[in-house]
Amino acid sequence: MPADQIGSAHPLQILLAEDEAVTRLAARVLLERAGHRVTAVEDGPAAVAAAAESSFDLILMDLGLPGLPGDEAVRAIRRQPGGGAPRILMLTASATGEGRDRCAGCGADGMLVKPLRLDALSAALAGGAWATTPEAEPSAEQTFDERAIGTMREMLPAARVAELIDKTAAVLRQHGQTLDEALKSGDRATAGAMAHKIAGVSGQYGCVALRRAARALEKELEGPGADAGGQDGGGLAGTLAPALAFLERCAAAARG
Repeated sequence: MPADQIGSAHPLQILLAEDEAVTRLAARVLLERAGHRVTAVEDGPAAVAAAAESSFDLILMDLGLPGLPGDEAVRAIRRQPGGGAPRILMLTASATGEGRDRCAGCGADGMLVKPLRLDALSAALAGGAWATTPEAEPSAEQTFDERAIGTMREMLPAARVAELIDKTAAVLRQHGQTLDEALKSGDRATAGAMAHKIAGVSGQYGCVALRRAARALEKELEGPGADAGGQDGGGLAGTLAPALAFLERCAAAARG
């Protein structure tokens, strides 16, 4: 999608704050493909510092940043001289009630549910002061969406695509292990954080069934009286192995 179809008649200077490296690169590729100039950072303090040092037309701020959560980073940016100028859109892997409240109450202009899609970004930029962009959900029967990785293959050398997919699989495998350990120990906070991360990474790389399962588990853990020890993560575990196999096939195809 050309830059002039993404809510602007000219390339935008964009600050992208996203802690997951594989998600950050995918989003950056999409934005640069649309003709925008992107500065990428991986934590809240770096986002606040970058906003103080440079002028941006748009800031895409992940809600779950390390060091300083995304909503607190937005508040800090808004307090800076000129901090009211940039349009700020929050990014989150799952629009839970708590997440929506945090995004709406921090001074941001809108929210996008990851994975980042250019059509959703266009709609958000064309919207009002606060408009949560509706997410186009894959059908309940859909397991994978190869278009996400297809975009990578269009933009990057084959070896780089394969390397990136391998890293994504490793990240998902590690998050899955951490999630399993958290559920067994009853660590609700860690389990919820891992489900959130899995939802973000898997969606960006086309593993839509795994994303659905991760979002469902995160929602369950957020509910009143939820007990991590009472969750076995079965739905997510059942979709993780097929997702990893899918990524392995995609990496092999990229290598030729």
